[in-house]
Amino acid sequence: MMQIEGSVAFVSGANRGVGACFVQTLLAHGARKVYAGARDVALVPTNDSRVIPVKLDVTRAEDVAHTADLASDLNLLVNNAGINRLVPPFSARHVDAARAEMEVNYFGTLNMTLAFAPALKRQGGAIINVLSILARATLPAMTSLSASKAAALRMTEGMRAELGPHGVRVLAVMPGAIDTDMMRDVDDTPKLAPSEVVLATLAALGDGTDDVYVGDMARQLACGLATDRSAVLKRLAGNG
Repeated sequence: MMQIEGSVAFVSGANRGVGACFVQTLLAHGARKVYAGARDVALVPTNDSRVIPVKLDVTRAEDVAHTADLASDLNLLVNNAGINRLVPPFSARHVDAARAEMEVNYFGTLNMTLAFAPALKRQGGAIINVLSILARATLPAMTSLSASKAAALRMTEGMRAELGPHGVRVLAVMPGAIDTDMMRDVDDTPKLAPSEVVLATLAALGDGTDDVYVGDMARQLACGLATDRSAVLKRLAGNG
């Protein structure tokens, strides 16, 4: 089981929301150093000398390579960067939105995992992939997001199998809706505080859980999918 105290972490999407909460919580739990990746490093809080801001766009190969070289001493990678275009299927912008979401949510996570895998194999540690419960079932209004998160979940499972023998855990974190800027225009569903997601994830690092369902909605959906997947999908589609 991994200890946060004394760890060296890298967090992508670290300038706000869940990413910023990861940075602050890791520091509060005794992390020795936290690399904070963001497209605009000016937005990363730097009131703690243990925080190292890093300019990062996870879709840019040169950014990812530079980041992996800079943070080669890490033993915890938090792949938190993600986007949600909130574009319904069959709308004029659907294909562009789907392509953008796949580039960040799937390929961005894959890029970071591949880049940091050699260092993690040497040092041991863990990778945390912040996904969504929609990796398990599609919400029709967010079809393209659901597809990108489902792809990232399948990739997470494969990387878990590949890296496990090297002493590297790979966690899939699947919360329900979170109260962040990304979801500010979605008003009809309860939202988790970012701290709930972060604390549940760090608890899973300590207790050996690999698939982390955060919040009542995520846990209920996971349970429903295990017993009657068809009924869950109908309910999400508004037909049940």
